Amino acid sequence: MKKNLINQMDEDSDPGNWGEDESYQNHPVFSGSPDKIPSQEEFERLESALQKTTLMTGMTIHDILNKISVIYGYQALIGRQMPNHGDFRRHYEIMMEAVDCIRQYAEFNRFYLGQGIPPSTWLSLSRLVQESVVGISHENVDLVINIGNVEIYADELMKKVFVNLIENALSHGEKVSKIQIGFSENDEGAIILIEDDGCGIPAENKCRIFEYGFGNHTGMGLFFSRRVLNLFGFSIRETGQEGCGARFEIRVPLDRYRC
Repeated sequence: MKKNLINQMDEDSDPGNWGEDESYQNHPVFSGSPDKIPSQEEFERLESALQKTTLMTGMTIHDILNKISVIYGYQALIGRQMPNHGDFRRHYEIMMEAVDCIRQYAEFNRFYLGQGIPPSTWLSLSRLVQESVVGISHENVDLVINIGNVEIYADELMKKVFVNLIENALSHGEKVSKIQIGFSENDEGAIILIEDDGCGIPAENKCRIFEYGFGNHTGMGLFFSRRVLNLFGFSIRETGQEGCGARFEIRVPLDRYRC
């Protein structure tokens, strides 16, 4: 990736887009003053809520994996009885690919919960990206990865960010034929770039795409991604042009990556 890649940023974009998204503050999970010191009672209530949420999440993952096992049990039976019809079989395969993705997501969450609160550590950016694309169907879309031998200071949750950004391009890009993931440096740090050649994002939506609930699907993918990046000290903004494709730039501080 060329050194001047980061200089292609849209000069008209709002510099404030690098900062944290404030839209989450109206959501009950994230509400409250950051300057207020919680009382002991509030700490205990938060700890109890965290334990209940973790337990419920673990139980839900367990139930999801059990139901997926049932689907796999019928998979071979249905496959043998399926009529030899190309389109029908292809639709069935797409459905099973989605089931495989659900299983992978559930197993990742079970693994992540099992780590307690995983500490950040130095991780290969190339490995994170490569493992992120496993299970994502991108038929007829070229995925070009050019990030070199770089490590970032984060944890495995970064893979979910890459999954969200890639799936966002595939779901909303409409005419996407190529997705590129690159890396470059400047005086302030580094940029991880995820861009596509799809329809792009309308200018009036650029300031809202990271809001909770905004979008055509769940409205959680980009919101979640920005929150995760903030936890690692990273930031993200979108600088593409409508009609030319979406362009997401993740800014990594100098002390959070090494080559």
